[in-house]
Amino acid sequence: MIDDGNVFFSVIIPTRNRPELFKAALSSVLCQQFDKLEIIVVNDGSTDAFLQGYNEIRTEFADEEKVQFYDLIHRPNGHGQSYSMNYGVSKARGKYICFLDDDDYWVDSLHLSRAFKSITEYSGNVDVYYTNQDAFYSDGTKQKNNVWIEDLKHCSTVQIKDNEGSFPVDIQFLLKSEGFAHLNCSIISKNLYNSIGGMDENIRYECDRDIYIRTIDSAKSILYNPEVISRHNIPDKKKKDNMSTLVDFTEKLIYQLRVYDKGIATSSSEALVEYCSNGKMYILKHLSEGFFKKKDIKRSLIFAKEALGIKFSFRWFAFVLYLYFSLLR
Repeated sequence: MIDDGNVFFSVIIPTRNRPELFKAALSSVLCQQFDKLEIIVVNDGSTDAFLQGYNEIRTEFADEEKVQFYDLIHRPNGHGQSYSMNYGVSKARGKYICFLDDDDYWVDSLHLSRAFKSITEYSGNVDVYYTNQDAFYSDGTKQKNNVWIEDLKHCSTVQIKDNEGSFPVDIQFLLKSEGFAHLNCSIISKNLYNSIGGMDENIRYECDRDIYIRTIDSAKSILYNPEVISRHNIPDKKKKDNMSTLVDFTEKLIYQLRVYDKGIATSSSEALVEYCSNGKMYILKHLSEGFFKKKDIKRSLIFAKEALGIKFSFRWFAFVLYLYFSLLR
């Protein structure tokens, strides 16, 4: 094990029942051209069928002093990504925390060295450092729509950048994006992570959006580098071995509502409150439309009225009236 003084970044990789994919994620971190890091692997109670695969990986990387393996007890549905992340952070010795999903991998071997230079050469303390990633479907096709904060590249042309291409941003700049920073592309100071309570262990879907909202609300200094450093593999909807497909569509929307309600209730930034309010409105509309398709008019109307209460529009008002009169028939 490397000395505490030589650890700047702690990279947390939670994994469960995916040894082959996890190996690619782990290898991508070990390819980083940076030495002051540790890799904390948290195996979230993988089932017996996958233990041999994980044991073989442990044996293969047994000589890697940077890598530490931790095993959580088995639970039928696992402890969840948030719990695993928090557990990993509790073991971390680095000043900054990095994250990587076990079915994704970093594609830029200079990612951590670039981040280190930007963070250490900045005039003040850096709380957060964000980058970008590309997303690919299971057939290898690249996703073209903006999902995270890659659309901020177009806003960065006039920024004064450091030698690594990074520059300071604030909440107003980040909220120009239609998305949020994925955990694969997030580096958060351990002090800030702990001060905001880490990941919300009650959220099993879009927990990364939740911590993004709480992080940028509390951070005093944020750096952004438009470089693409990670490949995100979009979960195959036909499979049931990932968090996105384990959660039912309606339940996903309920989790998203919790994220936005938390943001509205706890954010100190008015811009974030507005961001969360708009996000909540769209989720309520999705729920209303979902129940409408199921011909459950009563529940569709409940969510439709809530959405209308957040932001009025004549088109949505007409839909609410249609639902209301449909119930009177």
